[in-house]
Amino acid sequence: MWSANPRIYTRLVVAWLVLSFAGVLVGMRAWWRLNRTFAETSAQQNISFSIEKIRSLVDDAERRQLSYLLTGDSSELSAFGDDRHRLPVAFGALNETVLDTSSHDVVFRLQTKADGWLDELQHIADLRASAGPAAAAAAYRGALQSGRREELQTNLNLLDQQPTDWFSPSQSAPQTDLRRAFLTTVLAGFLSLGAGALALFFSRMALAKERNERNLAEQAQRAERIAQEKSRFLANMSHEIRTPMNAILGFSELLTVELPAGGRARRYAQSIRESSQSLLQLINDVLDLSKVEAGMIELHVEPASMVELVEFLRTVFMQQAARKSLQLVFDTAADVPSALLLDRSRLRQVLVNLIGNAIKFTEAGSVTIRTRWSTPDENKSRGALSIEVEDTGTGIPLERQEDIFEPFSQVDPSRSAEQEGTGLGLSIVKRLVERMGGAIGLSSTPGSGSTFRVRLSGVPVSARLPALARADWDEPADFNQLSPAAILVVDDNPTNRELLAGLFENSHHRVRFAANGREALEAVRQSRPDLVLMDIRMPEMDGRTALQEIHKLPGSEILPIIAVTASSLLNDEHIIRGLFAGYVRKPFTRYALFREMAEFLPRHRPAGATNAAPVPAEPRTDAPARWQELVTTLREIERASWPGVRDSGAINETKEFAQRLDDLGQRAACSPLRAYAADLLSDARNYAVVRMEARLHEFPALIGSIASRSGAPAAAE
Repeated sequence: MWSANPRIYTRLVVAWLVLSFAGVLVGMRAWWRLNRTFAETSAQQNISFSIEKIRSLVDDAERRQLSYLLTGDSSELSAFGDDRHRLPVAFGALNETVLDTSSHDVVFRLQTKADGWLDELQHIADLRASAGPAAAAAAYRGALQSGRREELQTNLNLLDQQPTDWFSPSQSAPQTDLRRAFLTTVLAGFLSLGAGALALFFSRMALAKERNERNLAEQAQRAERIAQEKSRFLANMSHEIRTPMNAILGFSELLTVELPAGGRARRYAQSIRESSQSLLQLINDVLDLSKVEAGMIELHVEPASMVELVEFLRTVFMQQAARKSLQLVFDTAADVPSALLLDRSRLRQVLVNLIGNAIKFTEAGSVTIRTRWSTPDENKSRGALSIEVEDTGTGIPLERQEDIFEPFSQVDPSRSAEQEGTGLGLSIVKRLVERMGGAIGLSSTPGSGSTFRVRLSGVPVSARLPALARADWDEPADFNQLSPAAILVVDDNPTNRELLAGLFENSHHRVRFAANGREALEAVRQSRPDLVLMDIRMPEMDGRTALQEIHKLPGSEILPIIAVTASSLLNDEHIIRGLFAGYVRKPFTRYALFREMAEFLPRHRPAGATNAAPVPAEPRTDAPARWQELVTTLREIERASWPGVRDSGAINETKEFAQRLDDLGQRAACSPLRAYAADLLSDARNYAVVRMEARLHEFPALIGSIASRSGAPAAAE
């Protein structure tokens, strides 16, 4: 297929358009000139006709006046008067025909002379009637001798020749214009043929392009199928390799423990275990890189604590750094928010790779991890999270600093330490950071160490607490499980305010009240609370407006405000949940309010309390019968309703399913079921589809757990 620069096509089209436009202009001008020529010719004929009409009227009037002078016939005098009255009409027609002001002046002067001559003839006719024929004849001879009649005739003759001067049409103008019109038509025809040829050419080009695009689409589909087959292959390979690897690692670990210390067999078992771990890490790296490159990595954004992440990293790497006598320093700025919305596991994976590399290539000195937070403006609801991993190791040459982020790339493959790695870690790190909307940079000097900088911009600050910081959702709801907080209750109904005052009575929380949004805004200005319970419909200023105004106050951008509303419309609930940090529908139970507040207030740990894991709740002594009835109901739900919800994965159906389970758990005082329903509802509301689907599959196991603790018979196989 012939190929050319697209600019050539553009120039050809522009030239064609210019020529077509020029042809249209030439044709319009030719036809306009031809039409004008015809108009001028027609006007000239009309002028000549009008002049001839005037001449005829003047001659007829003079002839009738002379006949009257000779014969005294009054009918001739009457006819003279008729001709005289028709003369102004003829002059009016002539005035309408002439084209310019100077011509109108000529016609006006001629009309004046004609009127004067006819007035004089009328006077002579009147003289005959009064003084007789002899006097009239003498007056007529005198009028002829005055020369006014000859002057009038001369002016008529001149006016008859005047149209040629007024229009000055060329003798060959019509033929010239017709010739131009003909040439223009021919030119337009050729241009049309050219346009058709160009259209045909471009249509063929378009068809060729369409074929190419279709081929590219087919190639893309083939590539996608290959990628899917590759992913399935990697998944199968992962399963097939991990199964024997599990046995190798497990038995080698048992051998390491059981064999005598210092013996050759134990060293062999230890070598097998370490080599298996290296092989497993290689498999994990290859699979992670393949998933990232195929776009199969999904981010699961949730409230995450940087303090928790730092403690995890400290626990993982402290012993590894101590074995090499390295200082492991964690420097976290005090202004880093307690909860950020990001993918905690992926950020952990990034930092584990970076810190692991830093320790691996540092023989002496320290590894420092700095965490900083910055906001671009006064809005504190989102900002930039910066994490630096600095080491005093070998460093990276400048010419290799770009290459190390490529797959299977190593700074110096001859180094024994690097031969243990795959060269995939930094490649995975770079792609994960970019997948999270961030960027990674490097500055390094050989022999002085390296600094990797990860920057995630636009990270939202979470009003909700990370999962590990929340209070346990267990019956009965005790607000003292939540850390002491200043709570602002905003409601225009005194009964509702009294109810909330009663709920918080004898608790360690400080509660203030406001009757509308304006009072709430003033209360926040005076003293910022830790949590706001906000009614929606209120006088003076409603809850939505109050929310916007409060978040405009400096330092209150992420103040958690929970909507407490009686609205039952699904659309209203969806809108309100999108605006407010939390949502509680009236009428609400003590447990429902506690559960929502636990999302924003950390659990209260009294002095001397331990971090021991809580013992799973057992049914109260008065509840076994209710739990056994509950198990029967849950098994019926498992048989009838649960498969459809599990297979559809629909958000709304899952919400309804969770609400139903919560109601059943509340009636039966079954805290495990209520906790499961709350987690499932939270996943659905936050569109955490992966966790939601996994939790739905856990439903049969939950029924079995409740049944085993209630004394209900096991389900039939």
